[in-house]
Amino acid sequence: MLPMHTKRRRTTAESMAHARGLPPRASGNARQMNPLDALLVPPALVKRALEDLHDIAQVARGAVPRLDALSLQLAALNEQLAGTRAAVEPLAGQIAHMEQQLAGLQEEMLPIQHMGAIRRGIEPLEQSMVAVRESVDELEPMITDLDRKIRTIEPRLAEMQDSVEPIGDLAEKIPGNRRRRSG
Repeated sequence: MLPMHTKRRRTTAESMAHARGLPPRASGNARQMNPLDALLVPPALVKRALEDLHDIAQVARGAVPRLDALSLQLAALNEQLAGTRAAVEPLAGQIAHMEQQLAGLQEEMLPIQHMGAIRRGIEPLEQSMVAVRESVDELEPMITDLDRKIRTIEPRLAEMQDSVEPIGDLAEKIPGNRRRRSG
């Protein structure tokens, strides 16, 4: 009776001689295979193994053109990557320059952070400024009127000076005049 006809089936490894403990090679790596083990393998397993091996060979042959195409794509991507690197490298210097400019702007804008406190300080002054403006508005017509009156007085003063000048000359000639003594 063959092993496949028994109730308990042995695995292929159990039925082969190399699985039953042959002594290891002198190098100690792997055990030797008994050439008769190939005869103990059922033909269906051999056929299936050969078909699988054939399928693997076909896939490997079909993968070669794909690998060549992938290799070409990789080469093109490497060229693009080199171009991208060349374009990106100057950006580091530009970014550093922009960071310096931003730091300068940040220093310039520090006073703006205090703007709220300044506004709170100015708000009470706004009411005072409105009161001053109203006072100035009231004074403007008075100042305009005063200016008009001064312009009318100026010609009169000139006339008066002309008429008082001879009296001043006579006053200097009077004995005991203080101006003469001091002069």
